[in-house]
Amino acid sequence: MRSIEPLIRPWLGPLILQRAMCRALLIVLAILTLGLSQGWRLWPCVFSDLTGLPCPGCGLTRAGSSLLRGEWQAALQFHPFSPVFVILGLFVAAGALLPVRWGAALAARVTLFERKTLLTTIFWAGLLCFSLLRMMGFWYHPPLSGPSTFHLIRAATAADNVSQP
Repeated sequence: MRSIEPLIRPWLGPLILQRAMCRALLIVLAILTLGLSQGWRLWPCVFSDLTGLPCPGCGLTRAGSSLLRGEWQAALQFHPFSPVFVILGLFVAAGALLPVRWGAALAARVTLFERKTLLTTIFWAGLLCFSLLRMMGFWYHPPLSGPSTFHLIRAATAADNVSQP
């Protein structure tokens, strides 16, 4: 049991207590959502750039955006775990925005729930299995959204080097 303890330790409840981390995650999420709504590609995925395969999170930003527009079917096609990530985002938002006392009470309840059910550990194990199946081609994955900013900068640099005598 001692060897698997780090894998089953509650993590969401303690995260809710880290107000600064919750606020930082909320700001990043807001920037990504705004960027996606404007058609910008702000989060380059080095894994998909290098391998051409979807990473475990591929499609989550687009899925979250689809959920915000009420397009559930599209969201589930982009990433079937997206509704759960939205719920996790709500807990992060609660940790960032609730008064300290209420946040502590919520964190205590979530930690107790995590200890009793191991649901968050089961979630991460399911996400890992889904990701592996998707990488091996046994599960639909949405097309990658095009070259990332990282790839475009690399291509522009290469073009500049070629054009110079």
